[in-house]
Amino acid sequence: MRFFRPIGDLKGWKRFGFEVAIIVIGLGITLIAQDLISNANRARATREAIDAVEVDLVQLYLHSSERLAVEPCRREQVRALADRIERSNGYWTAEIPESINRNADTLVLPRVLRSPRRPWSDATWRALLASDAAIDMDRQRFIQISAAFSSAQSFRERQDAAFDLAGELSHLAISGPFDAAQRREAYATLSRLASMEGIMTIHAQQARDAIMALDFQNEQRFVRFTAATQQGDVADFIANTVATYGTCVDTTQFQPFIDDLNATTGMNVTLPLQSAAP
Repeated sequence: MRFFRPIGDLKGWKRFGFEVAIIVIGLGITLIAQDLISNANRARATREAIDAVEVDLVQLYLHSSERLAVEPCRREQVRALADRIERSNGYWTAEIPESINRNADTLVLPRVLRSPRRPWSDATWRALLASDAAIDMDRQRFIQISAAFSSAQSFRERQDAAFDLAGELSHLAISGPFDAAQRREAYATLSRLASMEGIMTIHAQQARDAIMALDFQNEQRFVRFTAATQQGDVADFIANTVATYGTCVDTTQFQPFIDDLNATTGMNVTLPLQSAAP
């Protein structure tokens, strides 16, 4: 064919044009290859970033389930303490269930109320937002994940404040004179704490609802729970929750998490009997 005749047969402008065409074609192929490689790398980076986010969502799934499970206990604790404050008559007798300070040696001094305190991390989500990965996400998926982490952030912001506020009631761990002014002050502090904790429970519910509505794509999202030596960890986690807060724990709140865990990993984790709690 004439197209493949030796370049030496071309003279002058024809030879120059042919050489330019070869260069242009070569550059085009190089740019296309670079674009394909760049897109592949970007897609892989996006996938890895979203996978990491989904692993963190699993942790939020467990922690939000825990929060909802102990909600009956939280209300019971607050109502019982409020009732005792109202009925106190010049003297306070400290009565703290032993389980409230179970496995809380690092706090040194006893507390009169307890609720779960977890990391509720959004580090992977913030890292994704700071990268190009967010641009490539499906809009609806972005909104769903953002809703979960937004609720988690709202929960986390109140969690430390609630923990400090609960600490202000620690004087109720000591028996002694308790006048009307002290009674009103303790009741007001308890009321502020109860309101704050109530809002936190709403955030926990919102976070879990958003997570349960999400169509997960990372089949390895339960990687923290799939090792053979860790199969009992989730059951132990729930059993320890019951041991700490009592039979008021609504363990059924963990069932959606367990169902997802079992369906994804092939594991057979079941809700532990409350009598089996350590």
